[in-house]
Amino acid sequence: MYETSVLPCFSLFYFDLNGMCKTALLFFSFFAITHLSAQISDTLLFDTLRATEIRATRLPVMANENVLSVTRLGTAQLRTAQAQLSLAESLGAVPGVFTMGDANFSQDLRISIRGFGARAGFGIRGIKVLLDGIPESAPDGQAQVDNLDMAAISRLEVLRGASGGLWGNASGGVLSLSTDDPPAENGQGFIAARFAAGSFGFQQMHLKTGVRLGSVGITGSITDQRLDGYREHATLRARLTNVKIIWSPDSTSTLQLLLNHTDSPRADDPGGLTATQADTLPRAANVANIRFQAGESLQQGRVALIYEKQFSPRQSLRLRGYAAGRDFENRLPFQNGGQVAFQRFFAGGGGQYEWSAPSMPLRLTAGFDLDRQADARQRFQNNDGQRGEQNLNQTEIFAGAGAYTLAHWSPGRFTVSGGLRYDMVLLRVDDHFLSDGDQSGREWFRRASPWAGLLLRIRPRLNWYANATTNFETPTLTELSNNPAGTGGFSAELRPQRTLSVETGLRGQGKPGKLGRIAWELALFRARTRDELSPYEIAGQPGRTYYRNAGAAIRQGVEASVQWFPVSGLALLANYSYSDFYFEMYTTPAGDFAGNRLPVLPRHNGQAELRWNHKSGLFALGTARLTGDFFADDANMVRIDPVVWLKARIGWQHNFGPLSVEVFAGMDNLSDTRYFNNVRPNAAVGRYFEPGAVRSWLGGVSVNFTGKPLP
Repeated sequence: MYETSVLPCFSLFYFDLNGMCKTALLFFSFFAITHLSAQISDTLLFDTLRATEIRATRLPVMANENVLSVTRLGTAQLRTAQAQLSLAESLGAVPGVFTMGDANFSQDLRISIRGFGARAGFGIRGIKVLLDGIPESAPDGQAQVDNLDMAAISRLEVLRGASGGLWGNASGGVLSLSTDDPPAENGQGFIAARFAAGSFGFQQMHLKTGVRLGSVGITGSITDQRLDGYREHATLRARLTNVKIIWSPDSTSTLQLLLNHTDSPRADDPGGLTATQADTLPRAANVANIRFQAGESLQQGRVALIYEKQFSPRQSLRLRGYAAGRDFENRLPFQNGGQVAFQRFFAGGGGQYEWSAPSMPLRLTAGFDLDRQADARQRFQNNDGQRGEQNLNQTEIFAGAGAYTLAHWSPGRFTVSGGLRYDMVLLRVDDHFLSDGDQSGREWFRRASPWAGLLLRIRPRLNWYANATTNFETPTLTELSNNPAGTGGFSAELRPQRTLSVETGLRGQGKPGKLGRIAWELALFRARTRDELSPYEIAGQPGRTYYRNAGAAIRQGVEASVQWFPVSGLALLANYSYSDFYFEMYTTPAGDFAGNRLPVLPRHNGQAELRWNHKSGLFALGTARLTGDFFADDANMVRIDPVVWLKARIGWQHNFGPLSVEVFAGMDNLSDTRYFNNVRPNAAVGRYFEPGAVRSWLGGVSVNFTGKPLP
């Protein structure tokens, strides 16, 4: 969401980064905090500061040994007093991450990590999304989060920076989510219910249950959510179902079965407005969007199997396989080809073998990934919301195979990690609509992605790290099929973009003392991308995004975060990012944009959150987010002003034996700030703007009953 602000003061000092550009180094100077005495369970503190295992790196490592930038969010930050409707509610706590568009469930949430993913016309692009270790992203790199149930997510890891050496195509960053596991003790079970409601017709009902019976553990959940939306023609209706079954036949092996299903019969698109329209009628929808009934409907189901075997303390094997189907219909706000329907089937699998040396701190792993995606895509005339004559019918194939090897060596005060991945990708289109000629074709891409990193333990609580990573990103099938020539087939001019990134940083923790406990991180990065894929629209076709290669782009900046626990029950969590993203080379029919800033990416972005918990169960939190100015277009002619956005929550948690209860209420956009929930990059005829909601309320109650283990 374009909702951002910051509580701390920032002091910016400029220096030369790699001798090529100016970037900012952040120093936090905090406001004085009044004394709030309380004795409570410091769940958030221990969940945040304790040494945890990081899994998004494929070769699991402890957080204090990781040579890459990874942020972990636990259950408290993901769920406590949240609407649990969108990832944007939690991602503000991660430096280097920027989100927009979480109020438009037709276009879907757009997420960028260090600038990668910002170009997405809809959904998440250029970032690998994983759910319980299974790709949620389609093989071509496009991901929608409309089928993610945030009420079932218990853990989130965000790997910031290019990760092609780990995950292959379209891994400019990684979002790795984990759902609830079954109870650990035999005979133990739980059942939970949650109801939340708020402004603009928001209602959410969530039911969840789990049980452990001998060697089998089961969890299941169902969530029904409804929203009318702040703007006209912004209705959402969706139901999400998840099941996880874990079977442990012995102490050395497990088999997991993962099932999920999404039924979203309605997600309307209110469309973008001009600046004048957004200022005078911010709640209105684009007239064309109403006329053509713009929006989408979908059903998606997925099944996955994961098998893990521990042969010895030094050897293990992990196998996975999955299959998913997506039935999707989309109505765009124009007539010619304005109704899109596709049936998507994607499936894949992989294996990973891990080995540890018996007499030295060396770990090695090798593995492979196989993925295939097939989209049966059709387009029809959109006759005021009714399906008309067909004008496109083609089958699009994306098939990829990747093999990788990774190493992790920790002698003494050093840790050295690295790896190499090689990918082969086939893109193919079979044209079945031959009245305008046969546009069938195919193309192969082959890429090697090496990476390496180093960590030095300067002191027991202070680590320095550095890494160099690579990434490549092919156009998605949707991007390729949006052919500006107006015919079927693929856009012939699009090429994969390639990125080389370097990064260095410091991580530290202070000793517990008079000032409480503190953990912090500072990272500096620079990435150069060749053949940057950049979006644009054509007048008369609003809502359909086309793409072109934009020469070269530079992304560099500084990220800082701090977690401070001055006294028991009080926490201050803050982060800030300075981002200097610009086109190094970029010539278009509209002019030469070299030196211009990349659109829809703010230079300054940060968040501060103050959390307080009392031993009685009372809790409160206040969040402030800051977004600096940015531009809506490649030409840097349309500037979006900085904005500050505030929210607050208050609630009560208590355990009555096996029964636990949470009640909460709160407000979003406390200061009633005028802001844009989404800005559409390079939109046609000036329709860039999707206004965000005014001050709104949210409340909810949850009840959880946990049964005692059987004797």
